Amino acid sequence: MEKPGDFKESSRAEDADSAPTVAAEEGPESPPAEGASNHFDEAFIGAARDYRMLLDKEYPVDASLKLVGDRYRLSHNGRMMLYRGILSRSASQIDLAKLVRNPWEGATLGIDGYNILFTLTNYMHGHPMFIATDGFLRDVGGAHGRIADHRGFERMAGLTVDILATLNLDQITFFLDAPVSSSGRQAGFIREAFARRGINAEVRLENGVDHFLAYWEGELIATADSAIIARTKAHVFDLARYILERQFSARFPQLAFFLE
Repeated sequence: MEKPGDFKESSRAEDADSAPTVAAEEGPESPPAEGASNHFDEAFIGAARDYRMLLDKEYPVDASLKLVGDRYRLSHNGRMMLYRGILSRSASQIDLAKLVRNPWEGATLGIDGYNILFTLTNYMHGHPMFIATDGFLRDVGGAHGRIADHRGFERMAGLTVDILATLNLDQITFFLDAPVSSSGRQAGFIREAFARRGINAEVRLENGVDHFLAYWEGELIATADSAIIARTKAHVFDLARYILERQFSARFPQLAFFLE
């Protein structure tokens, strides 16, 4: 099994009209997307419940994942769904308190560029995707860190810029991880896309994007990286989910549904 940790994954408006829409917990009242139950058999459901129980008892993540994965003979994808989709009850509640459905006008937004763009391209390539117990859209992480389909990747980057243009944000900083192959090419493409739309945005190549986002001093960041979400004091906008639900009418299975 690929090491889970190898995958890449930081003053509010004062009046009610500009306040963010904070997410409510998506639990057992929210069933899986239509047809999604075909992908979650009894073994996965049992594994998910046992894994959550171990996390709630503060057992180590890696040991819990191996124990449960081996017991239920889960596939690589099944194990990655547990690792990226099932958080402890307390961690899920903490993340949910930071999650917003819609950004408010005039916000300063820092974007975890590759986290968003790899999620979008993984969706287009048919990778399994789900809403984790903390309310964020995630996938099994198959393509993170490698850009094989440059044309498709740039299509999703252009779509992201188009969606951002509709949000009336005050300032956008779009971070890209410098070590990722072709990051310079991607940065240039995204800068040109922002310029064509007349958007006030900065595209930055950094070696430590996680750090910049975790300690972001603006009101809002866009990522689904659980490590960044746990560390940030900002609100967190699930931009990839926002784009897929609005542009493609996508629906995703809620892993919290299987825990009850």
